[in-house]
Formats: sequence, structure tokens, C-alpha cells
Amino acid sequence: MKLVVPWIAVSRGRDASLVGFQAVPTRQLLQTILVNLGALLLLAALVEPWSHTYKMLVEKAIFAPQPDPTFAWLVRFPGAAGWVGMALFSGLVTIFGEELFFRGWLLQFLARRMRAVWAVLVQAALFSLPQALAALLLPPLQGILYIVVYSWLAIGLVGGWAALRTRSIWPSLVSAVLLNLILTYLVLK
Repeated sequence: MKLVVPWIAVSRGRDASLVGFQAVPTRQLLQTILVNLGALLLLAALVEPWSHTYKMLVEKAIFAPQPDPTFAWLVRFPGAAGWVGMALFSGLVTIFGEELFFRGWLLQFLARRMRAVWAVLVQAALFSLPQALAALLLPPLQGILYIVVYSWLAIGLVGGWAALRTRSIWPSLVSAVLLNLILTYLVLK
């Protein structure tokens, strides 16, 4: 679904910008990534030290009988190879699919039909719905924090802002992959 809808939109419209495939000038791209990643890390720094929400989620993802495909790289390949595998897999498959659908196709679709602020809010809320499945693995407080802070506020709103500002998924994709790597490293060390 995450890849099918954007593919159909591009196939019918013959315009990759409909799904957030827009070239961004290098300076603007780097500035947006830095602001986006900075905001994501700030939110995590405010919540993670006392809640351990992300730590709990990563531990469940890694140490499950069938590890989550994004984090399984760390189990199967020790050291740098596991981290590179995780970065590539999340950047080219899991997070890429989410960004393409939510901050790409859905956000661009909504932005053409409503005010920009509402488009960002709606796509962030819709992004948080499937994330609620992961939240069910956590204790109630951490589940709520994961949905509200990590999914809705950090990735949904902040990533939505970056995608809308640049009309591209690239800043939010890079920021989400880096956030995932940084937080995973910090909670596992």
C-alpha cells in the first residue's frame, strides 16, 4: 500500500513531484535536514531519558523471536556491517516507504486540497494510526508517548513541515533514518 498508491499517482500524472520527488537545492536540503534532525533529537532528548520509550521499543524489536526487519541487521551482522545494513534497509525500504506515502503522496495530495497547516496535521495524524500497533507492545505510558511524541509530533509534524517546505521527501527521509540510527545506538550502548 505504501508504495502502490504513490506509484499509481506518478503513473497516472506523469509527475514525480506528486509524491515528493522534487529536487532540492543542496543548501536548502542541508539546512532543512539540520533543522528537522535537530528538532527530532530535541524531542527525543526531552522524553527518552525519563521514559525509555524508544529503548523499550528497540529492545522488543531486536529481541523478539522474529526480530523486526529494520533492526534484525544488528542481530545478524555484528559491528559496522549491521549498522550499515540497518541504515540502508531503513533508508531504502521501511522508512522510505513511510516517507513516500505519508510525507510524499498523502501530504502533497492534502496540500492541494486544504491549507498547508491542516495538510501537515492530517497526514501526521494518519501516519500515527499504524504506529499505534507498535505502541501496543509497550506499557501504556510509553505507548502513548511513542504515538504522540515520536510518531505524531516528531516524524509526522516535523517531517511534514520539512516535506512541505521543500516539496520533497528527502529531508524528512534522511532525518528519520539518522534519528533511528542515533537513538538505536544510544539506547543499545
